[in-house]
Amino acid sequence: MANLKNSLSQRDMAVNKNLGVWLRKTRKQAYYEIDGKKKPYTQSDVAKRLGVTFQQIQKYEKGDNTIPIFRWFALCDMFNVQPNTVKELVTSEEVINITETTTGDSNDNNDVYPKE
Repeated sequence: MANLKNSLSQRDMAVNKNLGVWLRKTRKQAYYEIDGKKKPYTQSDVAKRLGVTFQQIQKYEKGDNTIPIFRWFALCDMFNVQPNTVKELVTSEEVINITETTTGDSNDNNDVYPKE
């Protein structure tokens, strides 16, 4: 079986990267309540809800692995986001510029949602 990663187009790799950026930013902005206190979601929290390891979430966030559609829908449900919103976000031409730089999360303060 051929390695899928090697057969992805540049555009597909960019979509994976953008979806990973969306996941990281959404996770960092989302909170859940426990014992009356708001806590941000960690990679482990998301992994537990999806039934995967936190390492898998890391790979999704870096864009190294493609998020399967059933997990994409689970993430949208978890973060209360419409799947079409995410699809438009990660596939629009201008979004390609939201991927992080080689120095880390330097673009975290940028607005990833398209301007109205």
